[in-house]
Amino acid sequence: MTSTTAGLKVREGDQMPSVGLRASDGYLMNLRSYVGRQPSMFLFFGGPSLTGAARERGDAIALAFKEACPRLGAAGVAVVGVTTDSERQQAAYIAELELPYPLFCDERRSAVELLGIPTTVEGGNVNAEPIAFAVGPDGAILDIVERVEARGLVARLLEATHPPL
Repeated sequence: MTSTTAGLKVREGDQMPSVGLRASDGYLMNLRSYVGRQPSMFLFFGGPSLTGAARERGDAIALAFKEACPRLGAAGVAVVGVTTDSERQQAAYIAELELPYPLFCDERRSAVELLGIPTTVEGGNVNAEPIAFAVGPDGAILDIVERVEARGLVARLLEATHPPL
C-alpha cells in the first residue's frame, strides 16, 4: 500500500468548494448543495473496496455516523459520506451497513484533489484517507479532523456546528 500526501488545500474559515459528484442514488449533486440550508458534516473515507483493517476502520467511522444520524437530524445537521468507489460499490455498501445518509461517488477524485485529501493506493484501488469537515450553513469550514477515529468524531463535529453559548 502506498500513500500520497500533498497537504490539505483548505483550512478552517475557507468556503467549502463547489464540486459536482454523483450521489449513491444516481443523481448528480454538488457538495455545496447542502450549504446554505443547514450545517453539514462531510466524511471522506475508504470503505466499500477496502479489505482487512482498513475496511474495519472505514466501517467503524461510517457506523458512528449511522448511529448519530437521529441526534444529528434533530440538531438540523446533514451528513454526507464521500468515497472514491463506484456507485455500484457504494450502493452495496449502503445496503450492507444500512446507512441512512447518502454517499457521493468521487471515482475521478475531483473533490479529493480539489481539497488536497491524501489517498492510499492498494492494488488498483485509490482510496481517500479518512478526513471529516464540519461546514456551517454559510459554507464556511468550521472544523477539519484529519486523523479520523470513530470515537468522539461526531461529538467534535457537532460542537463545531453548534458551539456552546
